[in-house]
Amino acid sequence: MDFRQYRTLSINRENYSDETIDQLPDFDKDSLRHFLKDWMNEQPEITVQTSGSTGVPKSMQVSKNAMLASARRTLRFFELKPGMTALLCLPTSFIAGKMMVIRALLGQLKLITAPPSGHPLQNLNTDIDLAAFTPMQMLNELNNSSPRLHHLKRVIIGGGKVNAQLDRMLQNQTFAAYETYGMTETLSHIALRRINGSERQSAFVPLENVSIHTDPRGCLALDATGITKGTIVTNDLAEIHSDGTFVILGRSDHIINSGGLKISPEILEEKIRHLITVPFVISAVDHDSLGQQVVLVTQGEPAQSDILLNQIKPLLPPHQFPKHLYTLPHFPKTESGKIKRHALIASLKKKHPLYSCQ
Repeated sequence: MDFRQYRTLSINRENYSDETIDQLPDFDKDSLRHFLKDWMNEQPEITVQTSGSTGVPKSMQVSKNAMLASARRTLRFFELKPGMTALLCLPTSFIAGKMMVIRALLGQLKLITAPPSGHPLQNLNTDIDLAAFTPMQMLNELNNSSPRLHHLKRVIIGGGKVNAQLDRMLQNQTFAAYETYGMTETLSHIALRRINGSERQSAFVPLENVSIHTDPRGCLALDATGITKGTIVTNDLAEIHSDGTFVILGRSDHIINSGGLKISPEILEEKIRHLITVPFVISAVDHDSLGQQVVLVTQGEPAQSDILLNQIKPLLPPHQFPKHLYTLPHFPKTESGKIKRHALIASLKKKHPLYSCQ
């Protein structure tokens, strides 16, 4: 396939033309130009980079046809037609940004650009048929009661979990919001969950031609015809329902083994999120008899830190209760903003807890 046939892309906010990239002072022009140059060449594959959320970021070759297949499924699902608008406010150095560009190319959408920042809507002045945000971006806009939220019609949120707080805040919005499930290896999302409205869903629904099962560990394995090269086995602990939908329980590589009991930190975090005013994670420190002991780690000191552990205690079983509170000035994160949990655990070895509770 001649991928240059998609040169009708316009990056300008007003009209379509490759040459207008230099008119974007508020966007990552070099990254976008590099991506488009790679896309338009004769090679059947392109290099993408993983986020590094589970290890060192790595480069991988992916098929351009597979990227088109992924974009086609999204266009069909959301019934996007030529001339509709798409918002690009994610870095094109990662798969999420790249795929928004490809959807615009393939679907002949008008691509509106905004700087990849924590407040992507601040200069928006036109209606958007499809936008993609990280949870942090969406939460920022909702917390600030952005007057531009009314421009949005369909929103996909990915790159991190949509927590209970964000889920609640989206219920009052007029746009259709979806949580995505996917990764670099699946060329963006392969499943969606409607968050709000009368069609609200509690589980992810795989897109067309996506098959799933769990491996012996209970982790999700998937095959997306035309996109993945065979089955991809993830480290995401999953529960698959009889209707084919699924929920993610946490990650197997985040599991805390305390006294022989396996604990998913993500599940505990959701149970106590309403009590904590700063970014936090459930983590673990070495323990002589238990192997690992559950602890709470916050970025900065939370409100009522001296009584926080006692407030948490009634909400969790004794073996899951964090006995110590640690604080760090900053959490180690990947370039895409995900917390490096293993690096965080390593940093706790030299720290003393701020508070302890028996």
